[in-house]
Amino acid sequence: MSRQFWNETLTWAVANGAAIANTTTETILFPNVTIPANFLQDGRTLRLTVQGKLSNIVTTPGNIVFALRWGGVAGTILAQTSTINLNTTAQTDIMFRIVLEIVTRANGVSGSLLAMGLADLAFKSVIQPEFMGSAGGNSGNTPAAVTVDLTADTALALTAKFSVANSGNTITGMNYLLEALN
Repeated sequence: MSRQFWNETLTWAVANGAAIANTTTETILFPNVTIPANFLQDGRTLRLTVQGKLSNIVTTPGNIVFALRWGGVAGTILAQTSTINLNTTAQTDIMFRIVLEIVTRANGVSGSLLAMGLADLAFKSVIQPEFMGSAGGNSGNTPAAVTVDLTADTALALTAKFSVANSGNTITGMNYLLEALN
């Protein structure tokens, strides 16, 4: 039986996240969101929707990887994309959108989360969706649940990492919405 009959918005952004540029360090797109201890019970599902803009240069654009982490930027990977090659044609402020569902399979100290979703980057007229698989798996791997402690307040972080550090590769999160679906 459902816990409720509506979606509950848990948090949202009222301002852009900090721009990430000129680095190959994995960096959060928005400040971490703290998931309260014992909030994620069996069957509880969260949906994370993030939108923003991405620019790249022509000479050496490299690639980018998105990851969802439990415990901040150094925490456990819940889901991540494969390496996404950036377009070799210069792009300025193209849109991206990431949507992930996180399902609680078991609660407690050895809780179990299964996270899956999509990352879409709009390279001009071509949309290139990229699956985000659970257990740190990318779109080429079979998704699997991840074991994490759900009994403590824990940071949830969405990160991005460029393969090439240059000022022309920039990404900025603009919209952030975390919802409880049940």
